[in-house]
Amino acid sequence: RSRTAFTKEGDAELVNDWCMAACYSTDENGTVRLPYDTTTGQTIPEVWERWLRWDPVRMVPEHVDALRQMRAIYIDAGKRDQYFLDLGAEAFRRALEAIGVTDVFFELFDATHNAIEYRYPIAIKYLAERLTA
Repeated sequence: RSRTAFTKEGDAELVNDWCMAACYSTDENGTVRLPYDTTTGQTIPEVWERWLRWDPVRMVPEHVDALRQMRAIYIDAGKRDQYFLDLGAEAFRRALEAIGVTDVFFELFDATHNAIEYRYPIAIKYLAERLTA
């Protein structure tokens, strides 16, 4: 049951899910656990909770002191991000604002999630200037 990778639409999303699961929900023995049942699509609550612990918005209250001490925070996302990271970026900015962190670079730009390499120099310049000041 094998075929050449990335020959079907949706392969990239499956690989992305697997990679994220490897980061967020790998068991001690190395078993990678997806947050959903691959047969039914139903969420597996105990695995999903592990993912949520890594949600930047949910992490803000646990890291208030560190966030307030940062010399640079850069947040951007495409306004048409197909993974809705524009919504996540806005939620993160609001969470930072709620703890008094307002000196943040924030921009939603006209793009999707893909082909945004042209944004890297903007981020690197901002961060380099702030971190070396």
